[in-house]
Amino acid sequence: MEDILHLLHSNSAQPPAEKLVLALIYQLIAILCITQVVVWISNKFFGQTDVSGEILSGLVLGPSLVGAFFPTQMAALFVPNTSSIFTALAQLGLIFLMFEVGLNFEFGETFRTNKKGLLSISGFGMVVPFSLGFFTAPWFWSHLPDPKPELLGFQLFFATAMSITAIPILGRIFMELNLSHTRIAALVLSAAALDDATGWILLGVVGAVVQSKFAPMALAVRVGLLVIYLVVLFLVVRPMVKKGIAMAQKRSGGLSGTTIALIAVGLFVSATVTSNIGVFAIIGGFSFGVALHDEKRFVDEWSSRVTSFIRAVMLPIFFTYTGLRTDIGSLDGVMMWTMCGLVLLVAFAGKFGGAYFAARLTGETHRDALTIGTCMNTRALMELVALNVGYDLGVVPRPMFTMLVIMAISSTFITTPAVRYLMKRQVRVKEPFLGTDTVPST
Repeated sequence: MEDILHLLHSNSAQPPAEKLVLALIYQLIAILCITQVVVWISNKFFGQTDVSGEILSGLVLGPSLVGAFFPTQMAALFVPNTSSIFTALAQLGLIFLMFEVGLNFEFGETFRTNKKGLLSISGFGMVVPFSLGFFTAPWFWSHLPDPKPELLGFQLFFATAMSITAIPILGRIFMELNLSHTRIAALVLSAAALDDATGWILLGVVGAVVQSKFAPMALAVRVGLLVIYLVVLFLVVRPMVKKGIAMAQKRSGGLSGTTIALIAVGLFVSATVTSNIGVFAIIGGFSFGVALHDEKRFVDEWSSRVTSFIRAVMLPIFFTYTGLRTDIGSLDGVMMWTMCGLVLLVAFAGKFGGAYFAARLTGETHRDALTIGTCMNTRALMELVALNVGYDLGVVPRPMFTMLVIMAISSTFITTPAVRYLMKRQVRVKEPFLGTDTVPST
């Protein structure tokens, strides 16, 4: 295989641009094929939903699995001259993903009907894991190999990583398990949406703190500029864009290619602004999505025309990008694996424990509280996004990055079987002859 890849990469008759494109195409073929194989295996043998397999597939191609057994072949496949393009594709996919997360940011109905439960679960689900992560981080930091990152930056990112909940993944899990109609699903998704919004604001602030080198004045400038941008976005840009979308839909009868292109321009401008402010392009993507989330017709049409491509093609690239950075071999020795176990303990105790306690406090049954705690503990894709930000800023070293990736994947794989068992009586099924939805009685 190595000889074949070398021959394909070294065809001297091809122009340099063609060689570069072909090298990237070979990578995409491998990524998409491996993703489908891993999804099938996770479905068939482990009872997981598609999204869990998609996340795991990124780890498969990295140095933790295939790369460990076939390092030369993987090095020949993922050649260095495509690394910058590969990284750019992964980050571009993230910007579109965060835009969609923003578009689907909705918790109004549950907030109106169950304000106490929503605020309690969301609040405890953020404060408890963040506090636990912040105060345990110095111990983990002290046991990391040198060179160590700045302690405060590590503490803030570690605490933020403990607080993340993955609402897009939860939504897909509930849909794939036919549970999206349930009260618990509505409550969990609403609390997770509020947590995610808080988490991205927190991530932006933490990133600004790190990039300002902990200088108060530089931090104040970054935060101030971000606040100004968000005010302009929601009070000035949002009404103009919504009016333009309504006019375009009326004229063309739907979401035209021109409208998609213009929305993409607005998305990229938003990402550019927040990136130049110093709080990451993905925050701009998320904010632009939130600004348009109540345009239901636009959201539905965008989902039907654009979302499938992003999920099927761009997300596997990001998962592989993360997998290539994750090296289980870097956890060398008993101490590193002990730390990994403790990372999982802190993460699960903080997020699951905080959400479970809040659910019980607001009158949920033990079983429903277990379900809520398990769902809120799901990190998945959103955790991987935050970890890559911390890794790029140099405050999450590779061994800790690997531990947190393991934690994100573990929390996701636990969710599907646990929710399937805890909510098995609430699954919506189809009547064989009438074709109507029914819910088995409890």
